[in-house]
Amino acid sequence: MKHAFNHPNHCSSFEHKKRGGFAFSLTLIIAGVLFLLINTGVIPTEYKTVLTAWPIWLILVGLFSIFHRNYGFGTVLLAVGAFFITPFVGAVNPQWGLQANFTYVYWPLLLIFAGIMLIVFRAGRCKRLFFMGRDFKPTSTFENEDGYFHIESMFESRKNIVLDPVFKGGDVHCSFGEVVIDLRKTSLPEGTTKLFVDLSFGSVVIIVPDTWNVQIKGNAAFGSFTDNRLTKSFYPNETKRLTIEGKVAFGECELKD
Repeated sequence: MKHAFNHPNHCSSFEHKKRGGFAFSLTLIIAGVLFLLINTGVIPTEYKTVLTAWPIWLILVGLFSIFHRNYGFGTVLLAVGAFFITPFVGAVNPQWGLQANFTYVYWPLLLIFAGIMLIVFRAGRCKRLFFMGRDFKPTSTFENEDGYFHIESMFESRKNIVLDPVFKGGDVHCSFGEVVIDLRKTSLPEGTTKLFVDLSFGSVVIIVPDTWNVQIKGNAAFGSFTDNRLTKSFYPNETKRLTIEGKVAFGECELKD
């Protein structure tokens, strides 16, 4: 005689889909009510620009994530969405006195938020509390082959000293973390060596010998590429040179010697 039973994974998947369907239905209802109130004049029509602004999507995805108990990721999206939606709300409410360049002036607030998040994630017990028992692990990898390295870091802090006789280039991808790269024990080959940096909400520090010929060509949005070397030098005719390229958003890539 066969007995029917429900597999735990099947139940979990069913509950996940059920929550997702309910969240989507609730979102449609709320959106419909808000637009109905705007169209009938209960809410000023100016707020329509707020509800159709691009940051509202970050807020919606953040709410979806929190509803699915992914509290950390959801909180990050809500915070970023709320930050970028503020100028739209301020334009509707000029009496608040918000500056027109609000995001340009106050973007360091997101760095402060990122720092707070890093402190929370580094506290082991807080990880489980913040994610309600979900398995969350900061990721950090370093791959090195024949003088070329690849670094990925998320919600993690790490330092790497390159010991290869000749540094041939590399790429760094960092989000909500800190990466320090020490190149003082290696050397450059003939020609141009490229180091690519992709940074968001964090910092990357690159330490080079004071005799190196270095040029920064990165692009920054609400962040910066900063040359803090005591000896700043770049000579186009020098046969050995390092070029730092990439992009920074809400963070800082710093060059030191």
